[in-house]
Amino acid sequence: MDKNKKKYVIAASAFVICFLLFILAVRVQKMYANNVTNEQSTSQKKQSDTGKDEAKKSIEVKKEDKKVEDRSTKAEAAKNKESSNTKTSSTAAANASGASSSSTSNTQANSKVNSAASENIKVKPDDPVEQYSFQFIDTVNGNNVFLKKNVDNMDGETVGYITEKLLDEAKISFKATGSTSTLYFAAINGLEEKKAGKLSGWCYYVRKKGESKFQKPNIGSGQWIYHKGDIIVWKYLADGIHDGYSDDWM
Repeated sequence: MDKNKKKYVIAASAFVICFLLFILAVRVQKMYANNVTNEQSTSQKKQSDTGKDEAKKSIEVKKEDKKVEDRSTKAEAAKNKESSNTKTSSTAAANASGASSSSTSNTQANSKVNSAASENIKVKPDDPVEQYSFQFIDTVNGNNVFLKKNVDNMDGETVGYITEKLLDEAKISFKATGSTSTLYFAAINGLEEKKAGKLSGWCYYVRKKGESKFQKPNIGSGQWIYHKGDIIVWKYLADGIHDGYSDDWM
């Protein structure tokens, strides 16, 4: 009986011990798990803090780069503005100089025009005496003969056609409107109609072969037929109406 009782006591003690050991093991395991969890949390928090710090540093670096870029842009803009102002000043000075020169030139030109207009230049019937087939004369600026040319193999062509051909060959600029019968020369060699006065412009005169005097045709140069031996004279006049031929047209 005592032996059985001892067995029960030993078994009960062993059970209690095992139970206590089990509880202890469970607690130890929980403590370990808590430690691991805490370490992981701490690690994650450190990583998060590190990431935040790096992001903050990156943002600060970007801000600093932007500031540097802004300073560079402003400096470049200021430099460009200064350069632009310098160029503008130079251009303004050049324009002022050009305007002054142009004004002086225009004054001189107007003086010449007014002088020519006041003289009321007349075309003489026997003028000019030179025997060139075609002649171009600027009577407004000192009777300047800027082109004279003998024409061969043009018999039967119109004065207008020959005039265009001669000016093209001499590389002299001109402005003509219309075509064939309606051809009209508004400007030759930079001398334009109405630039030397309201009635200024280009007129052509013809001295037929065998005749001694020039006459002014009443038809356009695109209609007048040139014949070998004729002499054609183009004149730029301050007054193309009152040139001495208004009552004696052909």
